[in-house]
This record gives sequence, structure tokens and C-alpha cells, in this order.
Amino acid sequence: MKILTALAQTVTIPNPLASNSIMDLVDKVATWLLEVGLIISTIIIIWAAIVFMTSGGNTERVTTARKTLWYTIIGIVILLLAKGLTSLVANFLGGNF
Repeated sequence: MKILTALAQTVTIPNPLASNSIMDLVDKVATWLLEVGLIISTIIIIWAAIVFMTSGGNTERVTTARKTLWYTIIGIVILLLAKGLTSLVANFLGGNF
């Protein structure tokens, strides 16, 4: 029986996430969600302003615009707290972003 040696080349697979750790991945996802959320929030605030300006004194539309504005502001605060929470957890676990 003849033993044959096999020669092979190594293949490196690039990392599609460009993250070296789970904390880095969580930070990138949180940052992306924050950016997308802020863009959507800006659009909703502009929409609420348009509804408010075109209400023509209609109290129902004014109330709708105010509620939309308040809910959007609450959403922005939640987004900022979520981003801060990921940084807090990462610092607690010893990560550095």
C-alpha cells in the first residue's frame, strides 16, 4: 500500500460582519438601530408638524399631532437609553467600544 501525501492550500473566509467579538457586534447593531430610529423619528416629527400646521383649528387633528410628537419623543428617549444600556453592559463586562 502506497501512502500519498496531500497538498492543499489554505482558504481564508472573510468575516462578513467585520466584528471580532460579540460585544463589538452588539454595539454595531445598537448603533445601526439608533441611526435608523433617529432618521425615522425625524420624518415622524416633520409629519406631526405638517398635521399640526394644516389642522385649521380642528382640535382632533391638533390632539393627534401632539400625541404623535410626544410618542416620537418618548421613542427617541428609549432609543438613546438602549444605546446607553449596551455601552453600560459592555463596560460592566470589560469591553471597550
